[in-house]
Amino acid sequence: MNIQIRFIAIAATVVSGFAAAETLAAATCNSTAIAYQASGEFGAAVLSGLDKLELAGEPFSITLYACETKAPIKTGSDYAEYSGLVLEGEVKSHLLTTFTKISTDKTTFTLAVPPAGYNTIQLTGAVVIEGATINISANIALPVGTFTATSIAPFASASIVTARSQFTYSQGSASTSLAIIGTVAGNVYTGSSNKVDPVLHSGDVRVIASHADGTQSMRLLEAGPVDPGASLDKVMLQFYASGIRDASEVHVRIAGQEVPVLYSGPAGHFPGVDEVTVEVPRSLAGMGETDVDLTADGRTASPVRIHIQ
Repeated sequence: MNIQIRFIAIAATVVSGFAAAETLAAATCNSTAIAYQASGEFGAAVLSGLDKLELAGEPFSITLYACETKAPIKTGSDYAEYSGLVLEGEVKSHLLTTFTKISTDKTTFTLAVPPAGYNTIQLTGAVVIEGATINISANIALPVGTFTATSIAPFASASIVTARSQFTYSQGSASTSLAIIGTVAGNVYTGSSNKVDPVLHSGDVRVIASHADGTQSMRLLEAGPVDPGASLDKVMLQFYASGIRDASEVHVRIAGQEVPVLYSGPAGHFPGVDEVTVEVPRSLAGMGETDVDLTADGRTASPVRIHIQ
């Protein structure tokens, strides 16, 4: 197996795959379903092992679907373990220019509410890609009080406690661990809506500059700050995203200022991936470090941090 190409699908991945999971959830759950959603980035520094998938610093989003009435297969004084849950999502790697999706119903999921320390969501599973089995596990540490019981239930969105949140993938004896940075929430899903919280990916953001002579140039955002200077006719930012293609209203704010959305919808070259392009007004010049916020049909994505010169 070509590790550099096929290994990528390993990581927990989701929001664009919501429609498939929606059908699964509706078909297998006679009660309310809960969609546990996490999105963010893998830590830029590898905690252990060799990062053969080159996931460090790249974006991810996952959704784990569970019936609210599902019984745990194992319980303890401060935890409950559930199996056979639907996991979907998407992940980005430095090795490829597109996001890769996975879908599995073999996930084991544990909610832990210890009397002291962090609340945790732990998941483990195996993904088979072209005959190769890749094992994944994640330990997402949340602030105390994020959830009050170990039963499957919704909870408010919370920042992931990065110091204790880790994602590990392995094939055979080799194992790699990465930190997890982002947010997580447990949302009610009734099967009556196909809306899902949007995700604005911070990886592979492109800066597009339109020049007075009618030509355009493009570069990656990571190569330098955004410069909406007067020497350019127009400066645009192009983001990959999830969960926005069916939205009737998409709004983007930079430094709290609403900016023109030039395009929002499916990415032309990458099936299943969404894309949004916005204009950066000259009035934002000199803002420095600031956030880009996206809202689709009233649902807000986690902000992406950029630097404007």
